[in-house]
Amino acid sequence: MRFRIEFIAQRERPAYLLARQLEVGDFTISTTSRLGGVPIKQYVSQPRALTPDGKPDLSVFTFVLATANDLPKLKVGQEVELSNADQ
Repeated sequence: MRFRIEFIAQRERPAYLLARQLEVGDFTISTTSRLGGVPIKQYVSQPRALTPDGKPDLSVFTFVLATANDLPKLKVGQEVELSNADQ
């Protein structure tokens, strides 16, 4: 499943980012999940993002990085793959 990184919280801990789902479909997060090759925690939520017409933007998700040390590996605008290490 592909995502585009929309925002990275540079100074927050735990380190998190917002990413837009680029493909239609369901996905799951496991203990081995990676976003752009970076390990993420088994947590996902949807922020209160709005579309330009004021409706909820249901294609944006919050992901928490397993370690803040991986922040430099990801950039805003980057397209990344959500995968599981055991796949």
